[in-house]
Amino acid sequence: MPGGTLGVYSSTNHLLLGQLLEKVTGLQAERCIARDVIGPAGLRDTELAVGAHIEGPHPRLYEAWFRMIDPPRDHSVHDMSWVGPSASLISTVADLNRFYALLLAGEIVTPSSLAEMQRTVPVISQEGRTIDYGLGLHPLEPLSPGQDPYWGHGGTVWGGGTLAMARADGGRQWCTAVNLQRWNELDTSGRPQPHAIDAALAAFHRLAANG
Repeated sequence: MPGGTLGVYSSTNHLLLGQLLEKVTGLQAERCIARDVIGPAGLRDTELAVGAHIEGPHPRLYEAWFRMIDPPRDHSVHDMSWVGPSASLISTVADLNRFYALLLAGEIVTPSSLAEMQRTVPVISQEGRTIDYGLGLHPLEPLSPGQDPYWGHGGTVWGGGTLAMARADGGRQWCTAVNLQRWNELDTSGRPQPHAIDAALAAFHRLAANG
């Protein structure tokens, strides 16, 4: 990047990618993704939202907006289709695990495309941290010496969040989903402060990664 300037993570990139997909294929991005990824991968509980309501069992979602919404607001009925495929995916932890297992096994994209996805550059995350980020993937470095790194991605919407990670060798994977978002208070500079939920999630992720 020019002058060593760090990039900034932005969902706008995914929105633009959806528009590019429509331009190249002549199909709605949602239809193309369903035809070429969701269907062939056997993701039976995955779809792209087209309205505010989710059919079937699902958790309720609560948004705290950095403790400025107290009590947290119920966002279980919320239309995310306005952002297209950048944030409107509905899935399950089982389907997310299946997707990443197939992706890292080279069954979703070609090996050369997967290598490009795993070629990272430093970017500033939504939380203000500098992370290594590729094309829709970022690594989680091994927590024990000699382990392969984990690869995956997280995501948030109003009230809901997920993080799915799979080890590069295919030997282990995990996915967490939470139904509360932005539980941290902000300090005077606007940075989220540590919270007990952060510590609990970090401990869970260490346990999941190491067994």
